[in-house]
Amino acid sequence: MVRNVEKKAKKQADKVTQARTQQFLWELVSPYTWRLLGGSLMLIVSAAAMLALPQYLKHMFDTALQTGDTAQLAKLAGMMFGTVVVMVVSLFARTWLIAFAGNRILADLRNRLTARLLHLDVRFFESRSSGEIVSRMTADTYALREFLGFSAPQLVRGIFLGIGTLLALLYTSPSLTAILVAACAPIGIMGKVLGQRIRKLARAQQDNLAAYAGEIEETVTNIRTVMAYGQQPRLMGTFEGKTREITRLGDKRSIVSSGFVAVNVVIGFSALIAVVWLGGVRVIAGTMSLGDMMAFLLYLGFAADAASNIGNFWPAWQGTLGATERIIGILDSKAEIAEPKKAKALPVAKGGRGISLKGVRYVYPARHETAALDALDMVIQAGQNVAVVGPSGAGKSTLFRVFLRLDDVADGTVALDGVDVREIALNDLRSQFALVAQESPLFSGTVAFNVRFARSEATDDEVWAALKAAHADGFVKALPKGLNTPVGEKGVQLSGGQRQRLAIARAVLADAPILLLDEATAHLDSESEAAIQNALASVGKGRTVVTIAHRLSTVKNADVIFVMDKGRVVARGSHAELMKTSPLYKALAQLQLA
Repeated sequence: MVRNVEKKAKKQADKVTQARTQQFLWELVSPYTWRLLGGSLMLIVSAAAMLALPQYLKHMFDTALQTGDTAQLAKLAGMMFGTVVVMVVSLFARTWLIAFAGNRILADLRNRLTARLLHLDVRFFESRSSGEIVSRMTADTYALREFLGFSAPQLVRGIFLGIGTLLALLYTSPSLTAILVAACAPIGIMGKVLGQRIRKLARAQQDNLAAYAGEIEETVTNIRTVMAYGQQPRLMGTFEGKTREITRLGDKRSIVSSGFVAVNVVIGFSALIAVVWLGGVRVIAGTMSLGDMMAFLLYLGFAADAASNIGNFWPAWQGTLGATERIIGILDSKAEIAEPKKAKALPVAKGGRGISLKGVRYVYPARHETAALDALDMVIQAGQNVAVVGPSGAGKSTLFRVFLRLDDVADGTVALDGVDVREIALNDLRSQFALVAQESPLFSGTVAFNVRFARSEATDDEVWAALKAAHADGFVKALPKGLNTPVGEKGVQLSGGQRQRLAIARAVLADAPILLLDEATAHLDSESEAAIQNALASVGKGRTVVTIAHRLSTVKNADVIFVMDKGRVVARGSHAELMKTSPLYKALAQLQLA
């Protein structure tokens, strides 16, 4: 009983999915309706030209060859040649029109996916591997383009050619045609049964491919760690296992598809043999002309071609459903961080902005019982140089998430200059901050591209000014191509200190009123740290600076130091004051000095 209910529910869910997929495909193709209709018209013209060829052959056998009329034979041959020219030209036009539309549909789809991804919350990316997302953007979209550009047009061709051929076969010999129609029933039944199996295998294979791509990307990104721990053999074994599973699923899919084709061939050739035998008997008996027999056999070949087009569509459609479901999954994803219905404008910033948190509680999405911030109160005055310290897990980095509204707080308010961040347009809010993280990522472009990422319209002079403020102009001038020097993927061509100084230059160029420093010097040597501290000292002037630090030596001169523990502020004051009044701060300081 339960199993029947589950089957019905699954069947209903499949219907809903297919309906959504069909609606989505229509949304994709509708802007190119006229080109696709033009391609379909050319497809029909080429199919009609094909259908005319057997009639010329029939008249050649039954009239010109029987009477020895060479003039009529030449005329029929010329007409056949003209028909072939029409067929070839229409085939070219059809291919160009449909390919043109297909390429633009693919571009539109990738643009839609990119737009959706760029407007989703950071949680979406934290819950999925980058390889999975890349697979959706590449493999799945291309599979959809192949379906729309090849399989679907072939179906249209197959249907038109099949109908035309069926009418021609019925006109030529109804009884022989009945044999062919009888052979189609088992092919249709098999197509429906095996199609569902192919769809499941295609979905499983694509899911495994996405997971494989994600792990490969993760391994390449962390290749130094892999090599340092000598994990190449173990990872190779893991990847071989995954490729075996992908190959196994591909083999099963190929076997099912090939089995479907093989049975079709057996049924088709059995019908062909029966038709040839019965037709031959009738030609010998004089009840059917040789021309009709030749035309019938040609139409039979066309029917097989049409059946192949239609038969191949079903497995392709099932495979496309799997790819389309995953694409729709991204496009239908909703951002949890909503834009305000009526955004409020921030007052003009004068020497930074004030930040206030009142009764803030933040819980991790996957661990609702754990509060990263709990009943947190904090006030940062505009233009202050503030530091946040505390043991690991105290909630320091979570502060920046709620400042930037990467997540919403469960309770309480976060405000800039008295305006709740939930009432500020997201782009406006985030433009108030410049972030320098512990490991600031660089893009695989030039030095100029990476610095200009904060403000793409900046001039070279402005870029150099930002580099100078970040104490980075010296090493950039020494690079082979200066600003135009490629930094490599994630900045691998530069040292850690150089990457951080470029990140600071990027923050300077953003010219935001608030500078967020998330342990910006945590993993640098003393020389690099000193250079960056000097850069930060000059960059922070006229801004609100919030620094998260493990090394207390880097924040001794802060105007206010907030000490956090278990998601709360447990002490605040200057370094000297906290050494006297905060046991936790004193313990952290003594631990570092020890």
